[in-house]
Amino acid sequence: MSFVVWNDRISVEVEELDADHKKMVEMINDLYDAILAGNGRKNLDRLLDRLVDYTRYHFAREEAWMERIGFPDLAAHKQEHEKMAAWINTAWRDYHSNTAMAPSLETMNLLKDWLFGHILGSDQKYAAFQRERVIQGSRAAATP
Repeated sequence: MSFVVWNDRISVEVEELDADHKKMVEMINDLYDAILAGNGRKNLDRLLDRLVDYTRYHFAREEAWMERIGFPDLAAHKQEHEKMAAWINTAWRDYHSNTAMAPSLETMNLLKDWLFGHILGSDQKYAAFQRERVIQGSRAAATP
């Protein structure tokens, strides 16, 4: 059973960003499965490093996309990303600076809750903005 399950209700209706979100879900599940299986620290290090790097990549990609569409709340969205990146970096540093065998399940739950809360909240705002732009564009194109 997966720790995090993707479903279409969290889709932002932007193929590349949905693909990023799905990839992050997959990575969180891989990390969770490795923790439960008691995989070695080397494997957990690799999975956690991959998730941290991909999260940075996704944030930059999502912010560039929002800038391209002229999303008015880009600055606030970037602040959310910065807070999450700081939290992830702290969790990564804490894990790498001690002898814990794995990130805690509490950390994993916080990560899952943030991801879904962010996608269902903030990311849906840019999705709605984009849908409205498409509707307005089709109206303008249909006007003689």
